[in-house]
Amino acid sequence: MKLEYDVIEDQYDDTTHIRSMTEQARVPGGGWLIRTTLYTPHHISVNVVILPTAKKKKILYKPVR
Repeated sequence: MKLEYDVIEDQYDDTTHIRSMTEQARVPGGGWLIRTTLYTPHHISVNVVILPTAKKKKILYKPVR
């Protein structure tokens, strides 16, 4: 499955030479995939979050009466 990403944020710091980039893509199931990548001179780290869409709005807790 190949996703098409839209860049949300792309920043680069000249002093520290650190770049951070956040992208989002629509998942075929209807949710969103958000990927944040941090590039430093010594390593690369990636954080990926999948946000599913809400099919029904359910009450998580019943109110106390």
